[in-house]
Amino acid sequence: MRRTRALVPVLALLALAASATTATASPIPPASLEVGFATPEEEARLQQRLAETKPVIATYNGRKINLADGWQGAQACSEVPSGEVHCYDTTEKADQALAAIASTTVRSPESGGSSAKPGGAFGPAAIEDCAYGYVCLWEHANYAGRRLQWSAPGVKQLKDWNFRDQASSACVNRDRYGVLAYDARTGLPDPYVTLAARYCAKFTNASYPTGGTFNDKVDYIEM
Repeated sequence: MRRTRALVPVLALLALAASATTATASPIPPASLEVGFATPEEEARLQQRLAETKPVIATYNGRKINLADGWQGAQACSEVPSGEVHCYDTTEKADQALAAIASTTVRSPESGGSSAKPGGAFGPAAIEDCAYGYVCLWEHANYAGRRLQWSAPGVKQLKDWNFRDQASSACVNRDRYGVLAYDARTGLPDPYVTLAARYCAKFTNASYPTGGTFNDKVDYIEM
């Protein structure tokens, strides 16, 4: 996503400025989450881009699988910078593979931070378990369960990734460009929630415009 939303909460911006002074700062939840509706022009543009999406074929345990048909036991799937998609039995194996692809643990050029916790340990319940440069979704609200992540920009149709209406928490672990997460509604404007750069959020804390929350409602994201 290359446009900037003007309504990013002031408290979130202050927290971001403070975190930049700490070399090991981890993403933290913003004070609040901006929600709204896509305009007709935005929806037309997004639908055109969604129409261009292709099946997501991932490599898992040495074989090719179509993620739309299920993850077949995988717990973490990553779209790496080359555009290839790889799935793993655990998030730990996924993190180790990402580090190997980058030759070393990927670091933020601004913070010097790393996707690994001190000592190189990894854990699915920790919000820092989203590698720098990636956008991550989890199926549970405590940053646990299946994890899906991307680094390349674009519009991601979650049904193609077998994650539609299943995301409960997310992290945007990059220094610029947030993410818009949408709920697709036929014949009605699509509600969205803004996920700011360098922040993590639980969709249970994002108020849905017509009531309730965004938990298990995200159908596609723009990043």
